[in-house]
Amino acid sequence: MKNQLVTCYVNPDLDGVASAVAYAEFLNSQGREAQAGILGKPHDEARYVLTRFRLPSPEEIADDKDYQEVILVDASDLNGLESRINQEKVIEIIDHRKVHDAGKFSRAKAQIELVGAAATLITEKFSAAGSQISKESALLLYSAIISNTLNFKGSVTTERDRQASAWLAQFIQVPPDYWRELFLAKSDLAGSKLEERIRGDFAWFTLGAKRVGIAQLEIIGAEDLIRQRGDEIIAALEELKADLNLDYVFQNTIELDKLRNFIIAGDKDCQELLTRVLGIEFSGCIARKDQLMMRKQIVPLIKDELERLVN
Repeated sequence: MKNQLVTCYVNPDLDGVASAVAYAEFLNSQGREAQAGILGKPHDEARYVLTRFRLPSPEEIADDKDYQEVILVDASDLNGLESRINQEKVIEIIDHRKVHDAGKFSRAKAQIELVGAAATLITEKFSAAGSQISKESALLLYSAIISNTLNFKGSVTTERDRQASAWLAQFIQVPPDYWRELFLAKSDLAGSKLEERIRGDFAWFTLGAKRVGIAQLEIIGAEDLIRQRGDEIIAALEELKADLNLDYVFQNTIELDKLRNFIIAGDKDCQELLTRVLGIEFSGCIARKDQLMMRKQIVPLIKDELERLVN
């Protein structure tokens, strides 16, 4: 049996993939036998970076059965692991979400810090230890920070994210408009890709006494997509709501060019909840917010509101 698995949630985004690969490298440099493994399939953006720079893809695994211990990066909730990881095997958690399940992993040492990207926390470990970092890991971490902070335009961005990005930049070479390459890579949602992406980046949470599901798209051309294919988005959300027995479901759609959010919700109760929590107004099934907000920022606000209603 192998020693330690470094992994993230099922079907990870670029931040999860980058953090897993780079942290396994860091642990090995410290004399610990660790291997990165990916549950499910990485998002299009992660696959783009791996292909763009001809980087080796991390091994895709079904579960943790071949490993003695597990380290979670960019992941700290049970739903996102889909029962593929034994809680008792988890010895460490590194994540950047305010709402998390870290306390449910009894053996785990948890590092939960509210920065823009888990990749920032991994970068800081290399920097603080004076450890050499490979060009491959530097490229992945740099790309993840750019993506997760929306090229430092997102309100999740911290000075630590900027400093980590600057530290990584000394080891790599990317074109000045690399951020736009990344955003375009995840903006192709032609045909069946739209529903695949909605399902692939869907997350649900138990908040208060309610089950809340949130899809998130971060793309260029969000307004056109919603106008042309809004009915498909609503249908996919309603199907997920039924499949997972959810009380509320909606999509947070981030327009990367015009730096705004579009919230899509077909259910009136969900619209009323989001109107109170986010201060938005719906026209039909769509509301616009002229502020970039990530799902990880919206979840704590909904949690507070639903817990208030319970109490």
